[in-house]
Amino acid sequence: MSGAHNKAQLPANPTLKEINWYKKQINWGELPPFYHLVASSVSESEGVLHHGFDNAVKRILDKRNWNLPLLGGFQDENGFIHCDNKPRIGLHQSFTDRGFELWAFPYAKDMQIDNYVKDNRLMEFQVWDPHTMKNILRINQLHKFIAFYFERGDIADKALILHSHKVVHKIIAFLKLEMNVVKVDGVSIKDFYQLCEKDARACSDEVDIARLMLGDDIRKE
Repeated sequence: MSGAHNKAQLPANPTLKEINWYKKQINWGELPPFYHLVASSVSESEGVLHHGFDNAVKRILDKRNWNLPLLGGFQDENGFIHCDNKPRIGLHQSFTDRGFELWAFPYAKDMQIDNYVKDNRLMEFQVWDPHTMKNILRINQLHKFIAFYFERGDIADKALILHSHKVVHKIIAFLKLEMNVVKVDGVSIKDFYQLCEKDARACSDEVDIARLMLGDDIRKE
């Protein structure tokens, strides 16, 4: 097994599949439960743009739910929707007790909406239902996983964290192309990672200082 461990390497820009493979190679052929939980959430988030089932992104992009009169669009006699203008949305990145989440909010004039609204002439969607449209994605327990990495994580754990950031960035970039994204705010995965990294360094410095002081005390004795 040590031989397989020595041969295992991550490519420069690994896919999730490659990261999982590498994790197995350095972990006796298994994925630890905590790692598997986070990796599964990242995989689900990655599938938001590809899988056929309903999700918040597909509901937001559904032109049949856009307020066409407000956006200057129309539906032709063949049922095709023509609309050059796109509804405005704001995107908010947040770490909650459940993990990392990316939320979307519509606008009515300049006011952001965070509740159920239907047939409001000032809103650029016919219906906005936060229960099915607000939460773009969630990466379960990512905040705890990042903290775990700085305590006793490995290269695969860091690669998974970096990959999760890339997945979120890709989805935000996609929404910017398909919608009128007027704002992206909140705490990104990169922000949270760097904050934890800073705290870890501070703790490490404190330990080093304590060791130096302990060494001085020992020498004095």
